[in-house]
Amino acid sequence: MSHNTKMFIGFLSFLPIILLVIIFAMFLTTFPSFFEWEKHDPTPQEMFSVFAPMFILGMVMGLLSLGLLVFFIMHLVRNKSMEGTERVIWILVFLFAGIVGYPIYWYMRVWNESL
Repeated sequence: MSHNTKMFIGFLSFLPIILLVIIFAMFLTTFPSFFEWEKHDPTPQEMFSVFAPMFILGMVMGLLSLGLLVFFIMHLVRNKSMEGTERVIWILVFLFAGIVGYPIYWYMRVWNESL
């Protein structure tokens, strides 16, 4: 795998965490509008304008996470330098740690892989 490919995969590995932080920040910035909605009922357009960007980023984050899960599991299966037990542990890390496990695996197994 080339150096540029490893860098690109590393960027994609960190991207779900970055998107999660952005979604959380968007939620915190829209939080005051919830108090305004107590005074008057919001129109559907108001609610859509508030929640649509968060929903779209969430969908992008979910699709990216699913794609990374498939890519890293394929990388695990093809990697002959790992034992079966370590492969099972990595799969469990991906399933239970989710987006936190992707950058860890990328650094330990993709970035440090010999060219």
